[in-house]
Amino acid sequence: MSALAKIQRDFCQFILGHGSQNFLQHVKPANLSKEAALSIYHHNILSAHFRSLSNDYPLVFAIMGESSARAMVHAYVETSLPCTGSLEEWGGGLASFIQRYEPAVAWPYLGDIAQYEWAKHIAYGAAEDPVLAPSGMSQLIALDQEGPNFRFQKSCQLLAFSHPLEQIIPICQQGENPLPSEMQGSSYALIFKHEGVIKVHWLAPSLFVFVNRLKEGQGMEVAYAAAQVLDPRFDAQEAFRFLLLHPVLHA
Repeated sequence: MSALAKIQRDFCQFILGHGSQNFLQHVKPANLSKEAALSIYHHNILSAHFRSLSNDYPLVFAIMGESSARAMVHAYVETSLPCTGSLEEWGGGLASFIQRYEPAVAWPYLGDIAQYEWAKHIAYGAAEDPVLAPSGMSQLIALDQEGPNFRFQKSCQLLAFSHPLEQIIPICQQGENPLPSEMQGSSYALIFKHEGVIKVHWLAPSLFVFVNRLKEGQGMEVAYAAAQVLDPRFDAQEAFRFLLLHPVLHA
């Protein structure tokens, strides 16, 4: 390692609070003390990361409050520094970090909301392909078509949550805390982008399984059988009408 690379490494470690005081020997005397001069970098770095995450996770930060959110960001930055030059690509690990972050136990559903908000962030940045027309759908599900390959929009994401976010999110958006009775159950979401707008649809478990199997390329028969396990009255025709009404398939 070159001398410059070592200084750069030591600088990063010092700014994050892990470095040795020996690094101060590299700082030239000025009107500010060495510690005060370096604290400017420390503040700017944490502020930039805080702003980035607050844009990606607005509801998480609103639930926690600014001081608690800042403390969490500080802890997260120490364990997950950006690996690229773009903060747009950084922050996807916050949901799993929240599961390990002890102060977050006050909000049991916070990790699910973080996963939900990151999915919307990813969907917004995805490219849009031409939408599959009804005629194209008919060709895919024709009787002589074996194992049709349904192609989903790049933005399309299917997520299963351990809390009923369909109920919890509106409550939190009003600045209130859900009651224990309102945190029971699970939820299933379809998130995608259409004409530059993020769409969110909450699905029944059987429809979620059906669409997810198709997205995984498992074929209609496998998808239908999996959905019927959860709902013997599952209607595949209604499911395909749903997929046409909400343009998640591309031509």
